Amino acid sequence: MKKALLLLVLVTAGYFAKAQTTNVTFQVDMNAYTGTFTTPELNGTFNGWCGNCAPMSDPNNDGIWTITIPLPIGATVEYKFSHDNWAGQETNNPAESCTNGNAQFTNRVLVVPSAATTLGVVCWGSCSPCAATPTTANVTFRVDMNEFTGTFTTPELNGTFNSWCGNCAPMTDANNDDIWQITINMPLGDTIEYKFSHDNWGGQETNDPTAPCTNGNTQFTNRVLIISGDTIMPAVCWGSCLPCGMSSNVAEIAPNSVRMFPNPAKGTVTFESDEAGSIQLYDLTGRLVLQTKLEAVSQTVSLEGLKAGLYVAQWQGQKSTQSLRLIVQ
Repeated sequence: MKKALLLLVLVTAGYFAKAQTTNVTFQVDMNAYTGTFTTPELNGTFNGWCGNCAPMSDPNNDGIWTITIPLPIGATVEYKFSHDNWAGQETNNPAESCTNGNAQFTNRVLVVPSAATTLGVVCWGSCSPCAATPTTANVTFRVDMNEFTGTFTTPELNGTFNSWCGNCAPMTDANNDDIWQITINMPLGDTIEYKFSHDNWGGQETNDPTAPCTNGNTQFTNRVLIISGDTIMPAVCWGSCLPCGMSSNVAEIAPNSVRMFPNPAKGTVTFESDEAGSIQLYDLTGRLVLQTKLEAVSQTVSLEGLKAGLYVAQWQGQKSTQSLRLIVQ
């Protein structure tokens, strides 16, 4: 009889112990994470910080990973998000409200509610959601008219984004330095073609189809730009990919004054010259991305941080100038 009663107590205790858990769904937004990962995981006091025993999933590929696990009602648990069996883990702020306040071992804290709960989506390493991903960007276009030899009243920006409308995008020169500009909001990721004109197509630039900022079309030679974020474009000379005073033609003067190799280049590029000088490297937008002095006959320059693409290397020596096209892989 005593054995029967003991068995009944144990079964009843097991039943109530099982009944005292509830499902909690955890969600982490990895869209702003700048590292590399395969699978985020949930680690905490409830699973002995086991590493990869609680992998999360992202069935709709929106960058928000989730996992649902049963936890004891009323328990206070600590946890954090990691990935790939502790290959990486969040660094949380002990001053944030969702953490334990421990500056050395900063974990998230949760008091398990009595009912099944889906926790709000949080950004990796934050108690808050990730900032909304922008869909558009403000791009400021600038053209230097100081070397323009014709007559004009108002330069304008025309392109695929405004159907080459003529005078619908007039530029301004607030400080009267003859560098005109206009800012336009454009969808991120768009590739646009454009050119500068003036006075409702009273005149337009003639661009070089071999220049790096153009589309290469010999009949309709337009500038090309990929909208990658808020950008203030450099002031380029009318009809050129470079600022006024700088040649956009390859090897215009002293074609053998500087040599560049390898090309395409990855990681580093070497310049050789018979004289000291300097190199300015410009991207497709005409933005100066690298500048260095060349004191030696042969000098290797790091390309670290540069995106793959086409660049113009502008050489300025004591006796010569030269422009070269560099492909960075």
